[in-house]
Amino acid sequence: MSVSDGLAILGRYRDAIERALREAIGPGASPIEAAARYVMGWEDGEGQPLATGGKRIRPALCLFAAESFGANPADALAGAVAIELVHNFSLVHDEIQDHDLVRHNRPTTFARLGEAQAINVGDFLYTRAIAALTHGAGEVSRRMAALAVLNNAIERMIRGQWEDLAFEARERVEVAEYLTMVAGKTGALLAAPVEIGAILAGAPPASARTAGAWGASVGAAFQAQDDYLGIWGNPDITGKSNTNDISRKKKTLPVVHGLNHPIAGAVLRAAYAKPAVEPADVVQIVAALEAAGSAEYCRERAAAQAAEADRLLQMLPLGEVQRAEFRAIARYLADRDA
Repeated sequence: MSVSDGLAILGRYRDAIERALREAIGPGASPIEAAARYVMGWEDGEGQPLATGGKRIRPALCLFAAESFGANPADALAGAVAIELVHNFSLVHDEIQDHDLVRHNRPTTFARLGEAQAINVGDFLYTRAIAALTHGAGEVSRRMAALAVLNNAIERMIRGQWEDLAFEARERVEVAEYLTMVAGKTGALLAAPVEIGAILAGAPPASARTAGAWGASVGAAFQAQDDYLGIWGNPDITGKSNTNDISRKKKTLPVVHGLNHPIAGAVLRAAYAKPAVEPADVVQIVAALEAAGSAEYCRERAAAQAAEADRLLQMLPLGEVQRAEFRAIARYLADRDA
């Protein structure tokens, strides 16, 4: 199966996910509900309907995992909704912390409403996420087990975000430290939907944990590719700036790799020592990272994590069709360009 097959597999759950998400947010006329619908991509800043929305990768992974373990995907909708709303709550708060003004070619909630109200919108999405699992359909014991996995993932995500922000003030960060950070910040919310989907399908606990580990490895590949796109991606495709990470002195994987290179490290430290990184500095940094092989390192890291995911896949009690689909999804996440 090709990279595009992975996207197609995840896409087959989109309509069910959108319906469930809209039900969870509701059609209320209050400003906070309208702001939530804006975050989810259903309305523009004037409240007019849009035919967009995100890729919904995480909730699709949840339904895919449930179906792969023999359940009706609808049995895992509560988990899918919860994980997607948590993901969007984290994006709103990230935008505040990073002072991001644009996401997917439109103003962020932070840019539109300011810091205080953006915090409230993120918190609102969080409460609706927890409600999805506590009040959703399905066996209570499974939903509570899924909620425990989700809460653990949220804590790991927040710890990872703390470390990510702390790295910005440090001159040097080791690759191992960085990988630990992204295992929480990104990996936790890609591991959780797979484990939750398996739990809600009634899979044995050991299989559910292994499925979650597969998701964590795919998440590490996803983040390595995301860091690559953060510098070498096409903004017209990604919808995000390819200079913001460097301008904000973020320690992404290519930067951490470059800092440990004798020549690129000197260029980076000199630029990052300035009060502000200027556009000319960004050009020099990118050239230095390319010379240091940092772009190739990101792609190789993504491939290595995808290989680890495939090793874990062999441990799951799945048929060959399901394994092929798992592999296609991993390829999509590790090789995507947006």
